[in-house]
Amino acid sequence: MSDMDFGRGPEASCALHPEQVATGTCARCGNFMCATCSEGGTSPRCPTCRARFGSTFPLHRENWSIGKLWEVCWPIFQREWGMLSLGVLITFGVSIGAQLLVTLGQSIGSALDSTVLAVLLSLVGFAAQLVVQGLVQLGLLRMCFDVLQGGRADVARLFSQMHKVGPYLLTMLVVVALIVVPLFILGALGFLVAMGAGFADAMPWNTGGDMSSAQRWDAVAPVLAVMGGVGAVLLIPFIYVTLPLYFVQPELAYEDVPPGPMQVLRRCWEYARGQRLSMVGMGFIVGLIAVAGFFACCVGLVPASALAQLLIAGMYLALRPRSDEVAGPLPG
Repeated sequence: MSDMDFGRGPEASCALHPEQVATGTCARCGNFMCATCSEGGTSPRCPTCRARFGSTFPLHRENWSIGKLWEVCWPIFQREWGMLSLGVLITFGVSIGAQLLVTLGQSIGSALDSTVLAVLLSLVGFAAQLVVQGLVQLGLLRMCFDVLQGGRADVARLFSQMHKVGPYLLTMLVVVALIVVPLFILGALGFLVAMGAGFADAMPWNTGGDMSSAQRWDAVAPVLAVMGGVGAVLLIPFIYVTLPLYFVQPELAYEDVPPGPMQVLRRCWEYARGQRLSMVGMGFIVGLIAVAGFFACCVGLVPASALAQLLIAGMYLALRPRSDEVAGPLPG
C-alpha cells in the first residue's frame, strides 16, 4: 500500500476531530484522519506527524504529471513566494559577488603588468565563482524541498550546503567531461570533414581573391548543409543522454551526505528512465516562466525563477523512489 492509499473504516472517527468521520489513516502513525486533517486528501500524514516529522510529497512516479505538479506547487508558491523570491534574490547577489572575483583577478594581473598572472587569477576566480554559485544553488533547492515537504522557507538554508564543496566539485568535473569531451570530438571530426571537403580551399586567404563571393558560397554551402544535417541528427541522442543531468544538482542538494559522482549519475539516469518526454515538457514550461518574468519589466524574473526552481524540485521529488521520499525532522 502506498502512502496515498488511505484505509477506510465504516464507522471510524478522526483521532483529532471525533465528531468527523475518518476518510483515511496517517501513513506514519496509523491514526484515523478526517478530510481536514488530510488537507482534502492531499497529505498522507496527520497534523501531529506533519508538525513533528514534516510531510511527504504527494506525487510519485506512478501518479505524477505536469498538470498535477502544477496543482501541488502553485498553492505552495502562493504561500511562500516572498521568502523563495528573497532566496533567489540573494542567489543573484552571490553570483554578482562571485563575478567580482574574476574581475579582481584580471585587475591584479593588469596592475602587475603580468599576462600570465592575470590569466591564472582569472581562472581561479572563475572556478571559485562556479563553486560558490553552485553551492548556493543547492541551498535554494534545499529551500524548495523544505516547503514541498510541509516546512517553511528559510533563507538560512541557502548556505547549508557549503560542506558539500568536495562532492560538488568532483561531480561537476565528471559532468563537464561527459558533455565537453564528446562535443570536442564531434567538433574535431566535423572540422576534419570540412577541411577534406575543400572548405579551407574556398577561404579568401587560400584563393588569393580569385573566387567571387557567390562562387565561394557555392563551394562551402554543401559542406555546411551536411554538417548541419549531421548536427541535427545527433541532437536527439545528445538530449537523450544529457537529460538525466537535469537532476544532478537536486540529487546533491537532497542528500545530507551525497554519494560519489558515478552513483549520482546512475541515480539520475534511473530517475529519468521513461520520463524524458515529460522532462522536456517541464523544461519548456520553466523556460516560458523565465521569459514571462523577464518581460514583466525584469522585476518578475525573481519570483519567476523561484517558481521555476520549485517546479524542478517538485519534479525531482516525484521521480525519486517512494522509499526515499519521507522527510526527516524539519530544520531547527
